[in-house]
This record gives sequence, structure tokens and C-alpha cells, in this order.
Amino acid sequence: MTGAPPVEQAPEGSYLASHFHDPHRRRDVWRVYHEDGRVEAFDGEEWWTVCTFTPEQVASAKEAVRRSGLLAASDVYADGAYDVARVSYAWRLDSKTGSVTNWAYPARKHPIFEALDERLDALEAEAGAGWSRL
Repeated sequence: MTGAPPVEQAPEGSYLASHFHDPHRRRDVWRVYHEDGRVEAFDGEEWWTVCTFTPEQVASAKEAVRRSGLLAASDVYADGAYDVARVSYAWRLDSKTGSVTNWAYPARKHPIFEALDERLDALEAEAGAGWSRL
């Protein structure tokens, strides 16, 4: 991949993408889960492969997305929160696309994001990933 994917949609050939954007610290991190098993990350400068899921791990990751409630989740707004960053998830799953954003990170945690991150982190570790998410 070249450049960074848009926040509003997961790139073609992927089923899930996340984007962390901190305008105050000028930091952006993307993570993309591809149908072929590749999990890639972008730190604002370069892409690298975090790990590669087996077909069974891809199926587990997709099931984790479905069970997490992400597909029906609502945005978390930053009302009254200061010095906040944004965390967004976008998906292409079961013929549906969509996205949801936590506009108040880290002041407010999105419970669905937290649970999904935990499951995806475990799958990535199982697949040999050498570093954690954000």
C-alpha cells in the first residue's frame, strides 16, 4: 500500500481498518486487516507488515468484529473533553461498509473498541506480531 487510507472506509481488499489521529502531537497510526491475512500498519511515514493471519485467524478476527457490536456502534463525542485524539474503525464485512469514531480518546474510552482491540491483539500475538497497537 502507498499513502494512508481514508478514515471513512476500509481499503479495498480489507475487512477492517483503524486510524488513530492526534492533531496535538501530529501523530497518525493506521492498521489494516486484509482478506489475504496480512495485517499492516502505517506510522505516518511507512507501511510494514505486523503479522500474517492464517485463514482460521482471519475468520476469528471477522467473528470478533461481528460479536463486538462494532457494526452497530455509535460515535463517542468530545463534548467537554480537551486535548483529545480520534480513534476510528472502518469495515467491509458481510457486504456492509461503515465506520465509527471515538472523538474523545483517551479522555473517554469506547467499550466496543477496547474489547475488540483486546481480541485482535491476542490474534496478532498468536500470529507472531512483535508490537502492540497504540
